[in-house]
Amino acid sequence: MNTQNYFATLDDNTNAVLQLAKSSTTAQLSHIEKGKWNVLQILEHIYLTDKIVIAIISRPTEKLHTNEEFIGNEKLKLWLVEKQTTKVKAPEMLEPKGDLKDIASFEKIFLTQRNLLKQQIEKGQITIDNRIHKHPMLGEMTISDWLYFLIHHTQRHLKQAQMLIG
Repeated sequence: MNTQNYFATLDDNTNAVLQLAKSSTTAQLSHIEKGKWNVLQILEHIYLTDKIVIAIISRPTEKLHTNEEFIGNEKLKLWLVEKQTTKVKAPEMLEPKGDLKDIASFEKIFLTQRNLLKQQIEKGQITIDNRIHKHPMLGEMTISDWLYFLIHHTQRHLKQAQMLIG
């Protein structure tokens, strides 16, 4: 994985989230359709998922893959964004709790977390290598896979939020 290319993609992804959030009205953020999360809840879920992914890839593991990618960027994009027909129930720890009340608080914690991820990669605290951590639905994934997952998971939910806004 080329770190600078990943950072550019992560920054684009972060900016897309913030642009959607800032351009949404209060009514759009809180509007709930039956059986769906509202936009603010989707944003909270994105934040919570990022937090868990960062914790996972920061942990040591003995399991290694022969390559830096097991699944790969393109497959993850296909599965998570392009073939968005399968709805997966989020684990309880990733369900929005309603802690986010406004965009300003979301922006602060989201940007802080995304910047922390980049800093940890730059300082070598998170090493992009062939270590494997298991995803509950997708199976074994390397650190690169997890980093691509973070991007595509966010894209998946951005599409959902955009559909709610109209």
